[in-house]
Amino acid sequence: MKKVLVASAHSDDPIIGMGGTIKQLILNGYHVCVLSACGDRILGFNDAIEMLGAQPVYFEYRYGQIDEEKLFDDLKKLLEEFNPDVVFTHWHTEILYDHEIVSQQIVKLARRFEKEIYFFEIPASSIGFDFDVAVDITDSFNYKKTAIELMKDAFDERVFLKEIMPSIIYPAGFRGIQVGCEFAEVFKHYGSRFPLSPFRKKVIDIKQI
Repeated sequence: MKKVLVASAHSDDPIIGMGGTIKQLILNGYHVCVLSACGDRILGFNDAIEMLGAQPVYFEYRYGQIDEEKLFDDLKKLLEEFNPDVVFTHWHTEILYDHEIVSQQIVKLARRFEKEIYFFEIPASSIGFDFDVAVDITDSFNYKKTAIELMKDAFDERVFLKEIMPSIIYPAGFRGIQVGCEFAEVFKHYGSRFPLSPFRKKVIDIKQI
């Protein structure tokens, strides 16, 4: 069974960034572990991730107060114990400090352990996000919505309705229009060691041009 680690800063990030893809991975037989580095604001997190079929994990950091050195050690331990084949994490240029720190540290470790890496998109904070991989989540979009609804009590009602829910609904439809399906999530492939391909998932067939 292929293993996937989704390393995120906050409990809502993996659902916003790739909730539909997590469900698609599970339906295709993958074992998915989903991390929230910040252990506050996680009311409903376990239920949401388990509803998608994945394994929830969280650290004890608080929003905006991540200790970089300790985070590196905690992530290293998780990587060694779970031993994923593929790692998904935040885009490398983020407005939010927590997002960027988690991305930087997990990428360092994923490179060291020679894991395949993908970045996911958080619409409100991923600066200049560029994608080269898209996943059709039309069949799993309702699971994505249900997952975030299970977490609504973790957030202020206005924030949930005006910021989090729109981040679930609108980007999936927009990306779907871009790539030719009803709903999609998009990713940047950041390469793998085998074969070495640092910025592209694959070389395209010249006949496709």
